[in-house]
Amino acid sequence: MQPCYYLLQLMRQSENKTLILFSTVYSKMSPLSREPIRELYETIRLNLIADRPGDDLELVTDKFFRNLFPVAYHHAIHSDVLHGTERGRSASTGVSNRDFHSDYKNCLVHTYDELKPFGMVPQQLSSSLVSSVSSASVLLRALREGSEVLLKLEEVGVSAPSCRKALLRMNYCGSCKRYNHLHAKPCAGLCQNVMRGCLIEFVGALNKGWSTLTEAIVPLISTVRSQDGIETEIKSLDGKLSNAIMNAMEIGPELEKQ
Repeated sequence: MQPCYYLLQLMRQSENKTLILFSTVYSKMSPLSREPIRELYETIRLNLIADRPGDDLELVTDKFFRNLFPVAYHHAIHSDVLHGTERGRSASTGVSNRDFHSDYKNCLVHTYDELKPFGMVPQQLSSSLVSSVSSASVLLRALREGSEVLLKLEEVGVSAPSCRKALLRMNYCGSCKRYNHLHAKPCAGLCQNVMRGCLIEFVGALNKGWSTLTEAIVPLISTVRSQDGIETEIKSLDGKLSNAIMNAMEIGPELEKQ
């Protein structure tokens, strides 16, 4: 489906942008950040294409920032507040480019809720992601179901015995084959009339449901394409993750004291 393909392509582009951002701007953090970043994007993808919305996106987003905190603290925040001799010693030993002790990491993870190193970015991002992904997922499911209805309707119309002779006559109509459309007067409207006749008995039964579907899809499309929709959310994801790290770096000295 074209909308789904477009969003998945957009997701891949955003993920690449985020990985490049971390490898260039936050290079020391990059090796340990790649897997959490991929897990976050994979969860968003799965929620987009799922038949039913999952409840794990908010949990994975929280897990992402919770696990990112030790990495950011060790490789960006703590290294920026070290004194010159300590910074030089860390650089010479290469500590900043490696993982660190699990006890130290667990201690930082357990203080995450109290310290709130990334400010309100995690909560805001989680809320906007859940909302935009849910709306997009509902729209994609509606489009899938609509296409399935059309396919079934096409099969029913073509296989109906009353339509077979009329469909056969269409094969000899140049207008139905798009030949000499303006000049084929004897059968100019034959193809449309035949299809109307074949589908008329099903239109009444499907009309109400189809109208309900289209009425529901229109506002969903507006929501998905709005400023708070999935397209804007995906495109701005790398910037929001960067803002979270920048927030932690700004309050680095205070985090160091605590």
